[in-house]
Amino acid sequence: MNDGLPQDLIPLPTSPWVERPSAVPLDVEECRTALWMVRGNITEAAKLIKITPLRLRNFVSKSPYLSAEMQEAKDQLVDIAEDVVYEALTDEDDKTRKDSMARFVLGSQGKARGWGHATGGMSIKNSSGGTVIVQWADGTSFGEDKKEENIIDVTPMEAAG
Repeated sequence: MNDGLPQDLIPLPTSPWVERPSAVPLDVEECRTALWMVRGNITEAAKLIKITPLRLRNFVSKSPYLSAEMQEAKDQLVDIAEDVVYEALTDEDDKTRKDSMARFVLGSQGKARGWGHATGGMSIKNSSGGTVIVQWADGTSFGEDKKEENIIDVTPMEAAG
């Protein structure tokens, strides 16, 4: 099974100390391994090599190589999360999960298309019956009584504007 970790990572040494003495220099490959093991989390990587997060953060910031490796480890973590998003969006067995993820995606990635948080004092709510209710700040609503004259068809940009 490929967990996405580079195959050339070195094993982390076992050390007799509780905290690495400052006189013991950091090794680039040791830091790289620790960063990959925790997918780029500086604080957790520092624990693995028994140094402070500040010391590791400073060391990484001075190394373009380590900075790039840390970013790639984080990017792979995002890839894994995006797989979960897709799985939730296509989950036909759990409609609540699917709807919740659709709201999340539209609110975060759909903003350029007019989705996201309502502006201009308007909100869109999903009533218990599944009908979409459009309500403006003055209390005017559309869609509650399901009468055709109260149903409006707008694009997301029109609704947000």
